[in-house]
Amino acid sequence: MRVHWLALLCWVMPTLAVVITYTISAATGQVPTCFPFLEGCTSISGAARRDPSIHVFRGMMLPTATVIAAYWILVRHWLGHLGDRGRGRDWITGLGVIGALFLVFYVVFLGTEGDAYEFMRRYGVTVYFAFTALAQLLLAYRLRRLPAGLEAAVGTGLVRAKVGFCGAMLLFGLVNVPAKNFFPEWPVDNMVAWNFALLMHGYFGLTAVAWRRAGYRLTAAFAAGR
Repeated sequence: MRVHWLALLCWVMPTLAVVITYTISAATGQVPTCFPFLEGCTSISGAARRDPSIHVFRGMMLPTATVIAAYWILVRHWLGHLGDRGRGRDWITGLGVIGALFLVFYVVFLGTEGDAYEFMRRYGVTVYFAFTALAQLLLAYRLRRLPAGLEAAVGTGLVRAKVGFCGAMLLFGLVNVPAKNFFPEWPVDNMVAWNFALLMHGYFGLTAVAWRRAGYRLTAAFAAGR
């Protein structure tokens, strides 16, 4: 199996999940109709927490969590194949897998009632976004530290794009609080969340391109970690 398909699923599945669930919710009048990436008329959770959207969201996002966890395990072996034998790759995989686990908590408890369930939802999505983005940042850092020849083999442009995606996510996080204070009439939180998710999942697509160009296969990826 060529592993770039797995990285591609990490990008396509969650992106389609949020777009489809929002479209269903808007079509049934459960949320306002807008372009949420620029207008933020609803949150991702708000678009996915009611019938029938929640069933579509769960049906797509629970498998996505498994695929993302597998992706981070493969990333560890990929880095080993590139000559990175440091413990940093263990941290990257650990953060990524934990983030995927908390995505499961978020999806399972979305749409439920009660303080305990709200706690699981809130911290599930927070840890998923924070740990996944941090793992992506560390991966981009490790790729930038590769010798010039190996970085070129990965794709210098792709590595720079990964760094750019991480920089954009960091910028969104930094401007969120002051933007809410200066523009209280704007749904800044929602706009940031939609675009942050778009960038974070798009990052997986960059890995898919790198793996496809390199022709990585599942057996080769695991053999690299020996």
